[in-house]
Amino acid sequence: MGEPTTSPNEKPEVARLEETAAGVNTNDVTAEGYDDYGLVKSRFDELSILETLWVFKRVVLVSLAVYTGYVCEGFELGAGSSIVANTGFIKQFGTEAGAGVRALDPTWLSTWSALLNVGQIVTQTHIAWFTDKFGRKTSFYLAWAWLAIGCILLNTAKTPSVWALAKLCNGAGIGVLQITCQVYVMEICPNKIRGGMVTFQAVWGNIGALVCSVMMQQLNQTHPDDYLLAMRILWAPVGLMIIFWAFVPESPWFHARHGNKEKALKAIKQLYGGIKGYNFEEEYGIIVRTIEHEKAQLEESPRYAHVFKGLNLKRTLTVMILAVSQQFAGLTIISTYSTYFFALAGLPDPFLGAVILSCVNLLAVIVWSLSTDKFGRRTIINTCQTLICVILFIVGGLYWTGATTGNAAAGTALVRPPYSVTSSSIPVNTSFSCYATPPMLLALSVKSGFVYGAFSVPICVLMWLYVPETKGRSAAEIDELYERRIPPWRWAGTVTTAEETMHVVVQAKGGVMEEHE
Repeated sequence: MGEPTTSPNEKPEVARLEETAAGVNTNDVTAEGYDDYGLVKSRFDELSILETLWVFKRVVLVSLAVYTGYVCEGFELGAGSSIVANTGFIKQFGTEAGAGVRALDPTWLSTWSALLNVGQIVTQTHIAWFTDKFGRKTSFYLAWAWLAIGCILLNTAKTPSVWALAKLCNGAGIGVLQITCQVYVMEICPNKIRGGMVTFQAVWGNIGALVCSVMMQQLNQTHPDDYLLAMRILWAPVGLMIIFWAFVPESPWFHARHGNKEKALKAIKQLYGGIKGYNFEEEYGIIVRTIEHEKAQLEESPRYAHVFKGLNLKRTLTVMILAVSQQFAGLTIISTYSTYFFALAGLPDPFLGAVILSCVNLLAVIVWSLSTDKFGRRTIINTCQTLICVILFIVGGLYWTGATTGNAAAGTALVRPPYSVTSSSIPVNTSFSCYATPPMLLALSVKSGFVYGAFSVPICVLMWLYVPETKGRSAAEIDELYERRIPPWRWAGTVTTAEETMHVVVQAKGGVMEEHE
């Protein structure tokens, strides 16, 4: 065969891999002189999940600190669910219903929940502009300001209208949290553990909801007329989040999008400093090339209209399907009206039902957060949504077993977890669902399950057709898979150019674990 033509320092295997990685730029040299081959996927993606958790433990702690805001969200939603059945609350905000009995007006119930979601919608549609202009960390402070104002109003409200204003402010704060926190965590977390960390917000939220449910049950037994005690305790998570957020660094992606390399590298060092084998220039290059590719797909400056054009439309519809699935699966009952639902259903202790439900939800989201990076998202979410469709019809059918007329066994069956999995998906609410739920519950009680079930079936079909598997994928890989028009059910088994390029670099420089040794 003859003598090899390569020098002792050259790697023929790398040359072969370069040929398979279409479009790899082998002339892109970083400031430190490394040939990074146009890398758009980190070499740290080669690590296992446990190795990634250990190596990036600082980022994990930062993510958990960011998510403390969701304790406040869970507490607020839990309070909204339970407090409407509190005797003291009904005395304060109810109206005479005859025979000297006071009851809450269903219109006000609808208005409170609707305004909570109006606040979310208003901030969610505008916070992207604010976050991109002023930064993720500034948006955290904005969320805190809204929640603090809402907390003040909750503690001082004496009329239904002021309580409604408090809900609007809290909704605005929650809307900022739901967008900014997840974007921030997605930007700073390694791809290998990104899914688990992004979904971990639901754990914090359910912890807040569980604490609130337990507290409301105890208050209903010991201080049934003092609903304000729960509102005062709400100050604890509000104060906790501002303390943690003060030490959270800005996202390097924000600085990179503004072309500020110096600040981006500073943020990268704050997040990843001390990790052996971590090349700051290399990782910054991945961020920059991903952003440049996104800009290259647009012929003009980004606008909201772009999310409804071309391939972006498919991505937008996928997100909307996931959001709508929660509403049609009855998330409103679980997150906003669980105690009210159990009371109408005839459960002897509706507060206990809310506590049990919170425990089930917390267990479900913990299992979900710990398993999503191992087993993926598509199959789990779609399978659970299919089961939910079945359970919703079962819940509706419990009406004919006497669940609302004193049958204890049938009433207890309502506490089972028909909606627990949806609570760990994307936390997006709609005004229509919350506004329509109280009158529907009052008119149909548990038969509302048929209404939710009828809408959930077509959504479930769409989810199987359009929700892709994104486990371990970088932003550039997700872009590539959409651009190649790979069907969602084939994403998991598709090898991307970004992966091939990463293997080129691993062969050329060695794996990050080799650098640790």
